[in-house]
Amino acid sequence: MLTAVQWGKAAPRRAGRGFSLIELMVTVAVLAVGLSVAAPSLSTQIANYRLRSAAEAVLNGLNYARAEAVRRNSNVSFTLDASGAGWTVAQVSPATTLQMRANGEAPGVTAASTTTSLSVSFTPTGLVDTSGVRLSQVNLATAVAGAETRRVDIFGGGLIRVCTPSITAVGDPRRC
Repeated sequence: MLTAVQWGKAAPRRAGRGFSLIELMVTVAVLAVGLSVAAPSLSTQIANYRLRSAAEAVLNGLNYARAEAVRRNSNVSFTLDASGAGWTVAQVSPATTLQMRANGEAPGVTAASTTTSLSVSFTPTGLVDTSGVRLSQVNLATAVAGAETRRVDIFGGGLIRVCTPSITAVGDPRRC
């Protein structure tokens, strides 16, 4: 059998394997444009996730303090840190720290009280000690533009709930 070279023709060229430099550069350019468009919304989503996580952590800490007050038949306090979103749950007498959350666990999230007090105390019946100025509302926010905010309300009867201040629809249960 005669080959193509023997008949005076060049052998057929095999297709190259891999990517050419131009194909690789076009792919990188398309990825860069896509990431630059998606980056702002991604940072907002991350900030919203951290905010929701911090709000749930505050809610869980408050519920834990209330439950421990009933279980221990003793006053238990929840104290918000002065900066960040950290908190501490402690038995009032004898003074014993039961649980705490560090500020760094929710980076970029700040929690602020609407009153001068950063502490609320739960009685052995599970109610809020209303004898003085107390923490009644915690506002959680982040510095990322377009991110949500959350509010934790602490009512005298011991009810604690998280709501979203930006929601105004009357029938929406997330409304404050």
